[in-house]
Amino acid sequence: MSEQTGIPVIVVSQRQDDVEAISRALRNAGQAAHCQWVQDSRSLGDVLSAGRAQLLFSVLDGDHDRLLYVADQRDRVAAGLPILAVDQPVDEKTIARAMVDGAQDLVSLEDPIRLSTVAIRELRAFWTLRELKTARAENRALQDQLSSLIDEAVDGIVYVAEGIIANVNPAWLELFGYADAEDLVGTPILDIFAPESRAAIKGALVACNQGKWAGHKISVRATSSDGGTLTMQAEVDTSQHDGEPCIRISMEPESPTVVTPALADHRHPVTGLFLRQYFVEKLEETLTGPPAPGVTVLAYMKPDDMDETRDLLDPIVSDQLMQDMARMLKNSVKPADLYGQFGGDIFMVLLSRGTMRDARAWAEDLLRTVRRHVFEVGDKSIPMTCTVGLAQFDAHNDDVNILMNKAQQAFRDGREAGGDKVVLLEKDGSIDRGAPAVPVEDIKRCLMQDGFRLVFQPVASMMGKSRRMFDVLIRMLGEEGKEIMPGDFLPVARQNGLMKNIDRWVIGNAIVFCVKDRPSQLFIRLSEESIPDRTLVPWIGKQLQAYKVSPSQLVFQITEQHAEEHLKEAKELVEQIKALGCGFALEHFGVGHRPLQVLEHVPADYLKVDGSLMEGLTRNREIQKRVRLYIESAKAKNIETIAERVEDANTMAVLWQLGVEFIQGYYVQGPEEIVLESEGSEQSEGSEQSEESA
Repeated sequence: MSEQTGIPVIVVSQRQDDVEAISRALRNAGQAAHCQWVQDSRSLGDVLSAGRAQLLFSVLDGDHDRLLYVADQRDRVAAGLPILAVDQPVDEKTIARAMVDGAQDLVSLEDPIRLSTVAIRELRAFWTLRELKTARAENRALQDQLSSLIDEAVDGIVYVAEGIIANVNPAWLELFGYADAEDLVGTPILDIFAPESRAAIKGALVACNQGKWAGHKISVRATSSDGGTLTMQAEVDTSQHDGEPCIRISMEPESPTVVTPALADHRHPVTGLFLRQYFVEKLEETLTGPPAPGVTVLAYMKPDDMDETRDLLDPIVSDQLMQDMARMLKNSVKPADLYGQFGGDIFMVLLSRGTMRDARAWAEDLLRTVRRHVFEVGDKSIPMTCTVGLAQFDAHNDDVNILMNKAQQAFRDGREAGGDKVVLLEKDGSIDRGAPAVPVEDIKRCLMQDGFRLVFQPVASMMGKSRRMFDVLIRMLGEEGKEIMPGDFLPVARQNGLMKNIDRWVIGNAIVFCVKDRPSQLFIRLSEESIPDRTLVPWIGKQLQAYKVSPSQLVFQITEQHAEEHLKEAKELVEQIKALGCGFALEHFGVGHRPLQVLEHVPADYLKVDGSLMEGLTRNREIQKRVRLYIESAKAKNIETIAERVEDANTMAVLWQLGVEFIQGYYVQGPEEIVLESEGSEQSEGSEQSEESA
């Protein structure tokens, strides 16, 4: 860079030689400068007004009043421009005096290296300050534009600082019926949400504050000025308000179901639920389609003592009661569930859940919701209960009529037992038991011919830990490559003593997957039959050695129930697994009789909170307390926690607040299908793959 294109510098001095010395020192340091000589300091103001200078040197020649004058001119015309005084001697006392008089530092022409070093330091500081001022100005302009856009936004927006409402936009005021933002500013944010939504919104706020919330939308019920509630979709994100960091919550009403004229004929005129005939058509269409993972369950629900209650009310008020019941039902289901109304007070829901425990947990949570709700109808306050019958769908033996009859029979059993109950009929129940779902010969053939397939469900970190962790699941390939779910073949395998063989098939192929894909960890479940098998761990060791796979990549897991029922053998198994260098997890934790006692005896590395506890977690404080207790107990023992079968953002938000470290389930991602070529891994005796993990 030539001097003509260098950094513009002003030198106030009575000698031109000083100008050349300063220019030379800067050039030798690699910073070319265009130095403008100001011989008479009285003309400095005019030179500064040009606004080009980035550094100013003032040669004092022992006259400190000259520095005071230069600094005054600088402050009047070019505030912020750095001044370097030039004089002799340079020591702490003279440097301090120069800085008091307005210079950034004192340098000497006798030490050009220090002169250039200090000059470059001050130039960089000047450039940084200039960029900061520019960024602040642009930021203010953007904030003004953003404020204008927010004021005009259709969505309701509320700003939150440290849990307190800092501001709301006009759309939010209109949406919830408030006249002025001052009516809300300064109040706790949780006060504007219904009690059942507070845990989820609090969890989302905590996660967002820690930078761990990535634009997930949660479903909440927010209160309006008249005390009513609106179901909203809330998006939580970081923002700024009045230049200070805060949290912004954008809310929009949940999209109502678009009811076309043709579809309107299939909906109940009061509740909006599907009517019987249309529901049955959709039910048959769903059941004959591709099988859903986990279990499919039909729920038959009816309020208890409805005939007596109806006698107390007029028809219009009775309709209001059914509206409330339908609303609670809608709030309890997931988007993929199918639900409808049969007659006046009969409701049906087709559920897809991970296990039957999950389905039961859903029904019990619904019963609690109905039981705790006081139905305000007319001038009367009426408590209600209901009974729910659950029937698991058996794809090999059930059609729509059989499944509906099973669900109705389960309901009748509950009513005969006094009502306010959940009754469940599994596939092997007393009605239409049928033949085994899968012939045992087919299972043996798959063991011999590698007729199984592994799928891998991601386990995601809530705390941003970078690990590639997967839960290992199994599928069986039937005729023409049709996939058979574990719930259809594992019970048969268990009855015929094949579980240990299946376990070893899974372990062997999981090790092959480790070689090819190098995951951080694979979670491999062991069946009840494998727990006392003393040959299993030595066999695993040989496989790891043969394939040169690190033992730390494998985490073996058994259920809490099996650990409790085989406590001595489970402890021995865990000791052997850990001695090998593998990890250990307790899965389906929290549903046994003494979970915390099991945790005391079985030294786990991971604790997997059972998926059934996710049903109702967002609304039920008792479940939240249980899960929090399990998490805190695990953390006290340095055990990491994983929540099973997480299927929505609301549940994830509550889990964040409770301190869960990892989650798995369809909200994270469905299982990834990996087809592995057989490499002849040894598969002798084996163990079980729990159908409850599918």
